[in-house]
Amino acid sequence: MSRKINPRKRPASEADVIRAKNEAVKEAVHLASAIFLTVLADKFDGRDYIPEIWEEVNKLSDEIKEGRVSVANLVCVLKEEYDIYL
Repeated sequence: MSRKINPRKRPASEADVIRAKNEAVKEAVHLASAIFLTVLADKFDGRDYIPEIWEEVNKLSDEIKEGRVSVANLVCVLKEEYDIYL
């Protein structure tokens, strides 16, 4: 008699774990962006600039993906120039 594996009890593969991590990161960035843009629009009268800001955020994200800029450098600049600690 062959034993069938219950698909609900199937161990997660490395690809499953990576996929879940990527989805969680994507969701976290999405939520953080919504918070950030809402504050800009509501508290700092940035309604007229939201599309341009979003475009620049996407450009910077592409530069990070391509390796031309690192997040560590961005954090360092925020700390040194604006006294913002993440």
